[in-house]
This record gives sequence, C-alpha cells and structure tokens, in this order.
Amino acid sequence: MLQPGGKNSIIIVGGANVAWPRLEDGISRLTSNAQHLITRAGAVLLQREIPDAVNLEAAKIAKGADVPVIMDAGGAEGPIPDELLKCVTVLSPNETELARLTSMPTNSLEEILQAATKVQEMGVKQVLVKMGENGSVLVCDGAPPIFQPALLAPVVVDTTGAGDTFTAAYTVALIESQTPAEALRFAAASASLCVRTKGTIPSMPERKAVLQLLKEHPVAAESLSMSDEEGLKTIEGANSKAN
Repeated sequence: MLQPGGKNSIIIVGGANVAWPRLEDGISRLTSNAQHLITRAGAVLLQREIPDAVNLEAAKIAKGADVPVIMDAGGAEGPIPDELLKCVTVLSPNETELARLTSMPTNSLEEILQAATKVQEMGVKQVLVKMGENGSVLVCDGAPPIFQPALLAPVVVDTTGAGDTFTAAYTVALIESQTPAEALRFAAASASLCVRTKGTIPSMPERKAVLQLLKEHPVAAESLSMSDEEGLKTIEGANSKAN
C-alpha cells in the first residue's frame, strides 16, 4: 500500500510461496537441477517470503559448495532459526528488522552497531544494515564498519522494492569482485534510482543508469572508528553532501 511521500506498507498473501511440501525421509524440496544450480552459483540471495526450512536447505547446499549466502531479512517478522543464520554470509536487515531480530534498540548509530555485533554472535559473518535516507552500514569481523551515505533522490515516488534492489545490487557487485565499499556505492545508487519510479519490478534499474548516477554522485563509503555522536554527525554531513 503506497503512502504519501513514497513510503509503503506491505500485506503478504503467501499463496504458492508457502505451499512447499514437508521434508520427509530425507527427500529434498528442491529439484536436483535447482541443487546443481545452487552449487554453481556466484552467490545465493534469499529472503523470507518463503518458509525458513526451504531457505535453510538452499543455504546448506550453498555453504557446502563454498557459495556465499546473502539473506535479506525482510518478508517475515518471526525469528530467524539459528541453524539458518550459521549458513548466512551476509544478513541484510533494515533498522526495524535488526531491532526485531536482536530485541535491541536501533535508534542511533551506536545502537545499530551493537545490534549488528549481536547478530554476528549468532553466527553471521557480515551484517549489512539498510538505514533508508540515512544510508547503510556494513559490519564485518576484523574490520572497521563501513558507512555508505544515501544517494538521495530528487523526488521519492515509491520506496517499495528499494531494500530488495539494494541487497540484490550489493550481491551483484560482490560476484563481480568489487570491494565491499564499491559494492555499497553500487547498491546505494541502485536503490536511489528504484525509489524514483512507481512499482517494484519496473523500478529496478539497469546497470547503465546505475553507472551514470555514480558518475554524477561520487560519494564514497568510509570506515567508521568513532564515537556514536561523531558517527551521527558523519552520517548527517555525508547525506547533506549526497543531497
């Protein structure tokens, strides 16, 4: 449901997405062809509008083949099973989903980083938090968090699908061996273009448009190693430049 200013709320009618057979006697829910495709993939991108059990099976196959698993946390409000989290390379929640997963506040950068660290303790290697107009932050083991300012759209028409676009674009960039900072920029530009068009699938941009926007807005990601107050100033300042 599209709201004024481009914001949205979503009603999910599961339908075929939740009509998967139960796993019995070790028989896979996924066809042999699907399993083969997963093992040969550059990455597996998951989201939560299908049952966690199906995601878990796909993630286990991917992990066994050393294929990165990127999971968008959107689509369901329940907790993510620990077994599934241990198979996820990158978990991509927004602030609300992060708060729900960790039962921790996410009202400031410091709180977001603390909650992301808790997700890592659950077994996830990297946590990519989408913060809407405040940008995004990637939390990885053994490295400073990386903050990417948002590339603010002149007019926000429809935010539906922006998070999906962001996570998918980030995954594409990783497959192409871009650095995490470069992948964040690519994802930010993709999401910025997405919110300028009504609809979900029609609003997902083509590469040519993304690269053009990056030329026009060369706002790079930056590492964070500062206090919460300084970090928030960095976010506000960077977003002002991006706008």
